[in-house]
Amino acid sequence: MINPYKRSDIFKCNSSGHEKFGHKVSAYYVLRVKKCYPQGCLYFKWFCQLLNKGKTCKRGYKHVGKKCFGCKYYYDEKINNQPVLTISEVEYNEFLDSMDEFEDWLDSINQKNLNIEGKIQTVKPALSKTIQNESSRLRLYGFFIHFDEAFIDRIHWEDHCYAFIYPDFQQKYKFAPGDKIDFRARVELDNGRLVFKKINSIEFLEKSNKRTWDNTDALIARHTAFPFDNQHQKCLHCQYGMLIDVTDKSAPKWERGRELICLKSVTHPKDCIFHIEEKLVDLVESCPE
Repeated sequence: MINPYKRSDIFKCNSSGHEKFGHKVSAYYVLRVKKCYPQGCLYFKWFCQLLNKGKTCKRGYKHVGKKCFGCKYYYDEKINNQPVLTISEVEYNEFLDSMDEFEDWLDSINQKNLNIEGKIQTVKPALSKTIQNESSRLRLYGFFIHFDEAFIDRIHWEDHCYAFIYPDFQQKYKFAPGDKIDFRARVELDNGRLVFKKINSIEFLEKSNKRTWDNTDALIARHTAFPFDNQHQKCLHCQYGMLIDVTDKSAPKWERGRELICLKSVTHPKDCIFHIEEKLVDLVESCPE
């Protein structure tokens, strides 16, 4: 079984907000979050003639908001976006059938503790970003353990999935890439991703003894992480690149999104050497003594 929610080959949307994703959007976002197919979505974008020209607002505001209604410098623009289907109608109907099957399975395991087994691909700090008063803050609230596949009871899950753990759990067990573990947990959906939560009864089937994150390293990375404007595939697949949830409280209406950051402070993917370093480390560790 794979995750139909995370498929990004079903729709494309020309909205400016999706430029950094190459205008590709997940099926979960279109069908379950925005619910904008096939009718599209309509919204109004607010502007100020003074702020657009770099001038100062007569009332002292720095952003356009509801208090600007009625001001002679205020105007809005109606935006209409329409997701486009990138597959045939037959393929789309087959996709909808697979999504119904997936949702039925999720309902059947809701609130149940299940036996799960998987081999860890990466361990990354779980960070969230808040923008407020022209400043931003990164918060560490745990760690995400990433699996390429897993066995969930009798189901072979052949897709990405994650286990969320709190910092004290990582300090205790020191989960690392290459570890093969067996545990019990609840399966939940988080922004379309499959996430294992409240994990317990942990057993290490294999221990890699590779380098891994601890709380100190994660707190240092929180202060040195560098954000990217676009989502580079090279960084998405790197153990030091990660997507974080962003809440912008400085906007007239709180805006939520995701941002790709580098935990090693590399400013551009072409300058990165850490993928080479990892290959060298793996080579050394695989050599007989």
